[in-house]
Amino acid sequence: MGRDVRALHAPPAVALLAVALLASCGESESEREERAMAAAVPPRLEPDGTIRLTDADRRALGLAVTEALAEDLPDVTLRLGRVRARLGDEALVVAPVSGRIVRAPAAALGALVTAGDAVVQITPTLATAERISMDVQAAQFQGQIEATARELATREAEAVRARDLARGAIVSAERLQQAELAVATTRARLQGLERSRGAQAQGERTAVALRAPAGGTLVALDASLGAMVRAGDVVARILQAGPRWVDVATAPDEPTGDGYEVAAGPAWVSARLLARGAIVEDDGTRRDRLVVDAVGAVPLLPGATVAVRVAHGAPRGTVVPEAALVPDAGGDVVYVEVRPNLFAARAVRVAARFHGRARLAAGLHDGERVVTVGAMALRGESLRGALRHQE
Repeated sequence: MGRDVRALHAPPAVALLAVALLASCGESESEREERAMAAAVPPRLEPDGTIRLTDADRRALGLAVTEALAEDLPDVTLRLGRVRARLGDEALVVAPVSGRIVRAPAAALGALVTAGDAVVQITPTLATAERISMDVQAAQFQGQIEATARELATREAEAVRARDLARGAIVSAERLQQAELAVATTRARLQGLERSRGAQAQGERTAVALRAPAGGTLVALDASLGAMVRAGDVVARILQAGPRWVDVATAPDEPTGDGYEVAAGPAWVSARLLARGAIVEDDGTRRDRLVVDAVGAVPLLPGATVAVRVAHGAPRGTVVPEAALVPDAGGDVVYVEVRPNLFAARAVRVAARFHGRARLAAGLHDGERVVTVGAMALRGESLRGALRHQE
């Protein structure tokens, strides 16, 4: 009985400690972690949906805010384009003789190679119809080389004449490009024949290393271990660094754009018009040729289809940096600083995007301050707050 009386008259601090211990015993580890995280991350979402930050929060998120301005930004039409290598930017690795690939390719697809690097090794094999003397083959190569060299001289003379006539607008840009393409194609054939003659001279049964004729990125590789190749087969393509062409499809009567952007991976890069109607399809589709500089063209591979923004005019409207737009289920959202350190999500309708900026058709007024860096962090805060309210 005496012990019970002492327990009833225990100090208040001891009683509180006993209550805390009893409470913690009934709480799971996950519940304790959740309570600790809730205490560590204070709620920032207000009942009206706005987000209130402290100065420390703002610095931690690295928020940047700018005013929406009334500016000119062109209307934009989205088109599709086909990436092409410029003349002479694509080098071919050609099998000089028929044979079998005896080793796995030395370079992987997408790898950077330098001129002279071994790409594939083959062991020559001659079929019954091909069993002629090596001297005869060498003579055939020499005859083809001499004939191609004469053809190259003729093509170069035609290209010089086409350039002179193009300066006087006597021939079209398309005719000049055709003449230059013929020169590049003939020169590549001549170089391939000369490499083939050198490889053939190594001997019928000696393993032949097919080497990169130029440095660049290995963009195509048709060579598997043990496969047979025939003389003249293209086993690899190497794309040299440099600008890229993009042929964008347009209607025959559509005016050329005042500006262009090309989708290069996740980014948009500037392009400029090189030739209107460089190619005209049988159905009348006109393909205008654009050029993207070497830095922006790195992700662009020949043959790829890419999105192209074609700009026209310069309408005026409320313009914000494109980085301020946050994708949402119902469209795009921006975060507006309605008062110092108080931010509200605002749905907007985008009229056009170009050169890293967006002109808005609705949802924002000139002079309002929008978040340009850290908007996605605010979006995450909105979602976390909404989940807490649901719980």
